[in-house]
Amino acid sequence: MAKNKGIIKKIVFGIIGTIILFIIIVFVNLIIFEKNGSIISTGKPIENFAEHHSALLVIDIQEATTGDVSMYPFFQKNSDDLIKTINQLAESFKGQNIPVIYVRSEINNPLVNLLNASYAKGSPGAKNDKRLKIVSDLEVVKKGKDSFRNTGLDSILSGNRVNEIYIVGLDAAECVNATVEAAQNRNYRVNLIDEAILSKSKEMKDSMMVIFKDKGVNVIKVNSLIVE
Repeated sequence: MAKNKGIIKKIVFGIIGTIILFIIIVFVNLIIFEKNGSIISTGKPIENFAEHHSALLVIDIQEATTGDVSMYPFFQKNSDDLIKTINQLAESFKGQNIPVIYVRSEINNPLVNLLNASYAKGSPGAKNDKRLKIVSDLEVVKKGKDSFRNTGLDSILSGNRVNEIYIVGLDAAECVNATVEAAQNRNYRVNLIDEAILSKSKEMKDSMMVIFKDKGVNVIKVNSLIVE
């Protein structure tokens, strides 16, 4: 009997130890993932093109952010007006033969997806919001906050001889912020279209817009938008 109790005790402690080890591995993996996802790329300075060329970046308008499976009430609440504005801007840019590039987030890390599969590759949340009107086949899939890092964005922009970027989407404090910094690292002129940007609260967005202006980013209202 005592021997059986000893065996059971070892099994129980073994299971508990395995669970604790798994939790530690997941926690460390999450820390590493967050750290890697926050890295801002430097890239190469863009060429001094003789002619002026622009592009519109639409960042993270996905089912996981503004759509049916979103975990962000503020994004959902304000998504109709946001997406309507972005669709109108995309049509306008397309009508002027200006590249419109759609940026999505996908997460392939199985341990991260175990905790939150909202952005898992192939999941509903990783898809563009169904209300988003896709006007071009230019798409970039990123695994972190920076739309340039380990993606094809540099190639798309250089291939179109772009030297000025207009950005819409979300989140102003995260992916938009990281993409702005990465773009400035490459010497792009960067513009944000105010009504087509969101953060997790109005206060956060207002705060970020002040920061962007201090960094030399041009914050534009839709009714004063003139794209050359």
